[in-house]
Amino acid sequence: MTLEEFKDRLNTLNLNLTDFAEITDIPYSTISKYGRSNPVPPWVPKFLDLYEKTQELDNFKELIRELNEKLNG
Repeated sequence: MTLEEFKDRLNTLNLNLTDFAEITDIPYSTISKYGRSNPVPPWVPKFLDLYEKTQELDNFKELIRELNEKLNG
């Protein structure tokens, strides 16, 4: 994954480098070097795929909760 692909993917997920650093518990200074002095690690694309799926499941869970509240008053 190139730096540009990494940043595009973060943007698609409404994340920035600071958010990614917090989520992964990696120092921002390390992440800010991705694509420059450090390559983007090979685990990052898969992690972002899983993050996206988790967000989708959280959204689905919220929709079910709201529907359940409407149905049960």
